[in-house]
Amino acid sequence: MEKDLRILAGFIIAMIVVSVLLVVTHPLSIEQTDDSSEFPDFITKNEDYFVTRIGGVPSISREAYQLEITGLVDNPTSFSLDELQALNLTELPLTVECIGNSKNGKLVSTAVWKGFNVYDLLESLGIQVTATGVRYTAADGYYASHTLDQLESNGVLGAVYMNGVEIPPVQGFPLRILNPGYYGVKQPAWVIGIEVIDRPLEDYWEDRGWDTSPPIDIDSKIFFPDGSASISVDQDLRIGGCAFGGTRVKLVEYTIDDGATWTNAPIIQQIDADNVWVFWEINVSVSNVGQITLQVRATDINDNQQIRTDSSYLDGTSSWPQLIINVT
Repeated sequence: MEKDLRILAGFIIAMIVVSVLLVVTHPLSIEQTDDSSEFPDFITKNEDYFVTRIGGVPSISREAYQLEITGLVDNPTSFSLDELQALNLTELPLTVECIGNSKNGKLVSTAVWKGFNVYDLLESLGIQVTATGVRYTAADGYYASHTLDQLESNGVLGAVYMNGVEIPPVQGFPLRILNPGYYGVKQPAWVIGIEVIDRPLEDYWEDRGWDTSPPIDIDSKIFFPDGSASISVDQDLRIGGCAFGGTRVKLVEYTIDDGATWTNAPIIQQIDADNVWVFWEINVSVSNVGQITLQVRATDINDNQQIRTDSSYLDGTSSWPQLIINVT
């Protein structure tokens, strides 16, 4: 009985976490493509980029800001924003999705970030041999971790610019960490401290029931129409969306017969970069009156195929998105 109560309590807590995560989402992230028959900007404008946070936006003074680097490094130190901006900086186009995004959700955006390689900076300070990872501390109380292998292999970026300007306060000014191929929970904003550690990873949402460790699976979304559409027999319906995850997208397909047959959805926009979405577009017509369900799936360059139903929502959801079409 006591065990059953613990399981029930854990489930209730998980559902509360989902609700909180969605409540704190900035309205722009929900309204980005609703009621639109056009694609969003391929590179999301800063003001349209989705936002999730655990509280208010921290007020950080540019002049007083210091990034404190502590823990298992030979030379613990701190950096001002000017000093961080003077480091060797590289650009990173990247698509990021909120781990709480639904299968038809809008909580996904793409920006071009510019910043320093976190591993290279730490290595210049002397990473000690017992170190296994890092823990980031944010000004709003958030925390997240990466392994040293992720830092080195993924090219984790300490971003100080977003789409050519200093990162806006709502998006994490003055420093946001970007781990390519992972959900937004692994991209902490308003970072004020990096601790090099030799203990298990610590993550804010992991401590609240989520599994934040897996990378983003191959996924797709429908931008428009939103949710459902009505057409006449043999009338063309224009449908557009995106696909991302799994390093790069190889193929997008759709079905109107519950997966019995699949048709290619042409990719109409993409760039030569890993972990960046592609846009696809189709025109569909139906010869019979009734209701059909159109579903979409994507495949990445490693032939990983998007799964039909991703029931483990606490590590991100990548189920086929769907569109209800009423034919009259």
